[in-house]
Amino acid sequence: MLFRKFLLVLFSIVLLSGCREVLYSGLSEADANEMVYVLLNRGVDAKKESAGKAGFSVTVDEENFTRSLEIIKERSLPRVKFQSLGTVFSGQGMISSQLEEQSRLAFAISQELSNTFSKIDGVLDARVHVVLMHNEQGTGLTTPPSASVFIRHIQNSPVIDMISGIRETTARAVPGLDISNVSVVLETFKENVVITSRPHSKNPSPGDYLMYILVALCASAFTVLLFLLKGRFGKKKDLNDGEGGKS
Repeated sequence: MLFRKFLLVLFSIVLLSGCREVLYSGLSEADANEMVYVLLNRGVDAKKESAGKAGFSVTVDEENFTRSLEIIKERSLPRVKFQSLGTVFSGQGMISSQLEEQSRLAFAISQELSNTFSKIDGVLDARVHVVLMHNEQGTGLTTPPSASVFIRHIQNSPVIDMISGIRETTARAVPGLDISNVSVVLETFKENVVITSRPHSKNPSPGDYLMYILVALCASAFTVLLFLLKGRFGKKKDLNDGEGGKS
């Protein structure tokens, strides 16, 4: 009985020494792959795990959990899911006012443009704010359309040389928008979290050595258990043979 308790304690220690935390769940496989790729390149031992219909989750070592959160926040992960024109205007059952239709259209165009610009290599985040032409019925004043584009990118991204193309694309997407009323703001991403050695190249930590020792102890304990059981059954067999001889 005491020996069983000893084995149970050893097994529990082994499990606890290799604890992992779920960093993010409910991800698509593409988002999970991108998150794991970024974390591995920053020295974090990240793993992708399937949760069936619930999508995928990303796990990391407990000691790297806080650092991993900072890294994915810096990288704007997981990426924002933008809506398309069809999604925004689908399922309309009631008659909308002209102002509501204008607001919906402006939002849909913003989402489409944001999604397009976020696909550029090296872009971490993209936001487009669109204002459509508006006519004041009371005063007769007309507000011309305008657009503002904000893009956050890594260094050496080709987006730096694409500002004129971004302005032209935005102007063509918004009805009546002149390219002079399109502003573009770029922000270069700077890593603030310290990079450590990659998981596959790091030297074993004291925790790793402890794991090796515990596994070896468990293996030894299992061997001893088999030896004791073998001896026990051997003695029982000898007693049975002795009783058979006396009879």
